[in-house]
Amino acid sequence: MEWDPSRFFRPEGSPSPYALLMLNQPINERAFTVLSQHASYIICADGGANRLFDMMKAQGKESTEPRQYGNKYKHVFLKIQGVKHSDLHITQLPDKIIGDLDSIRPSVRQHYEKLNVSVVKDPDQYSTDFTKCLKYLNSHASEIIQSPRKQKVATSRTGQEAISTNESCSVPSPKLEIVILGGLGGRVDQAFSQIHHLYMMTQTQRQLQASSSSQDVSPGAGGNLYLISEESISFVLQEGKNIILTPRTNRPPESETTGSGLSPDEAGDSDGPSSCSEREYYFEENIGIIPLSAPASITTHGFEWDVEDWHTEIGGQISTSNHIRADKVEVSTNVPVLFTAELAQRLKRA
Repeated sequence: MEWDPSRFFRPEGSPSPYALLMLNQPINERAFTVLSQHASYIICADGGANRLFDMMKAQGKESTEPRQYGNKYKHVFLKIQGVKHSDLHITQLPDKIIGDLDSIRPSVRQHYEKLNVSVVKDPDQYSTDFTKCLKYLNSHASEIIQSPRKQKVATSRTGQEAISTNESCSVPSPKLEIVILGGLGGRVDQAFSQIHHLYMMTQTQRQLQASSSSQDVSPGAGGNLYLISEESISFVLQEGKNIILTPRTNRPPESETTGSGLSPDEAGDSDGPSSCSEREYYFEENIGIIPLSAPASITTHGFEWDVEDWHTEIGGQISTSNHIRADKVEVSTNVPVLFTAELAQRLKRA
């Protein structure tokens, strides 16, 4: 299985569609600024709407115009007219707010409803606001991939195309990936809850992928989940061989490392880590591989300290503070494990 966490930070945007899910946690503003530019859909889990509103208000960018052509097409129209992206006064409206609505402030709800943002109450007490949002994204994945926001993104990449509603604006990838903005630096119980839900929901996504031929499953459902916190991006590797693309990592020149354990072809083409400026890095070199539900046996390639058939478990040995040494790394495991990589300094929460 291949993972490409770098795709979300590329200036040209991700080659595949993704939704941005905002939890009721402190927002990594720097990451949000980059991620929101190319997201196909932005959804807030209940109190996540408070976080988004407060962040935008603090930046003087809270939306005041109703959702018609406002956010979704402003970039396109102005770009066609030759207005530079840096000259725009960018605002962000969520596409949907979902939850039991016990956390969203009445004033925030009223603000977004006036701007034609859909606010949906889901009273189910047996699921969290996180899982309610994920359920919605999976059931509407196909239409989200074809959504106006996605059309805007596809158009803004070239700056030459007119707004279109035909299939040429869609992205070839059949799965809607989901990037979750949350925090792991606050209460410990909430941090564990997020990791727990990331693990559980990743297994749900795998089941949806396996059932993708069923008429009951949206064609775009079952995409990968990525959790972005204050300083890291984390995701759950699956049983078997996992290839993780890690270009533009802030790591020492190859002459100063002990080798990646991969051949040049396996490691990927690169101009070398020193060829990037600080503003171009996606990751710092630090990573961790953490067993979650059971002890694991892992084999790695492309890190400073590679291992083979290495037993890891909570209460025993775990792999933390290892270092990326290639633009493509590998982790083979007999059970799902958490992989976490440190974001570049420019993408960390201020």
